[in-house]
Amino acid sequence: MKILAATLFFMTIMPLVCAGQTADRDVYKWRIDGSWWFSNPTGSIHASGNTGEFDLSKDFHFGSYSTFTGKIDWHFKRKHHFILGISPVTSSNSATLTRNIEFQGVTYDVGAQVSASIQSLSFSPGYQYDIIRGNRGYLGIATQIFLLNTKATLKGVGSVNGVSATRSASGSTFDPLPALGPRGRWYPLPNSSRLSLDGYAQGMYFFGYGDFATAQMRLGVEIHRHWTVRAGYQLGTLLDVHGSSNQIGLRLIQKGPVAGIEASW
Repeated sequence: MKILAATLFFMTIMPLVCAGQTADRDVYKWRIDGSWWFSNPTGSIHASGNTGEFDLSKDFHFGSYSTFTGKIDWHFKRKHHFILGISPVTSSNSATLTRNIEFQGVTYDVGAQVSASIQSLSFSPGYQYDIIRGNRGYLGIATQIFLLNTKATLKGVGSVNGVSATRSASGSTFDPLPALGPRGRWYPLPNSSRLSLDGYAQGMYFFGYGDFATAQMRLGVEIHRHWTVRAGYQLGTLLDVHGSSNQIGLRLIQKGPVAGIEASW
């Protein structure tokens, strides 16, 4: 949770940095941000009805992999934004089981060679209001609906009612999760936009259903008036969904370094 703590600290000092400023250095209409993300998935997947589960790290030794994350920002008024985020995730690995695993009615025994795959797609439309906006940056509150579609699949020699064969067991969950939190940017140099630091932290607790959090912190270097290179760290997903009788449950954490380019005009 270091990235979340750092982002919250950044958001805390922003009002002090921007206090008394009226000019606006960060003027744009559209901003498109695309980043390479070296994500490391961890967590566990529970079968519908909580009848079995498997662990991404302990059972299948999932490692880091490359994917994409991006955002579109329509800055339609000085303090108002429509934003849309996207993060597609696909990861898989094979392992020889060291314990029996039951998932979606199929039992995979110790010693079986089984492959596991996780597919997750997140679209997150939302709105941002800048509480403070000045020459050295801005501090806003963003609310988004994270439309998370997650599917988990196991494939290998498994048994149903004592009959063994090569079987595929899969389950999915679609979760429209609202999240709220601070989002901001700070220009540390008094008379230049060459360097900037931006970040956000959003989340929500859903009581008996689960909880969700996401955060990011990045350093930016402007290479042209319209182009900025950015790099940092992202907690893309901290997701806990308890599941139901016909929907899988999961605890999924996806985090890692990000690097990419931002275009503004």
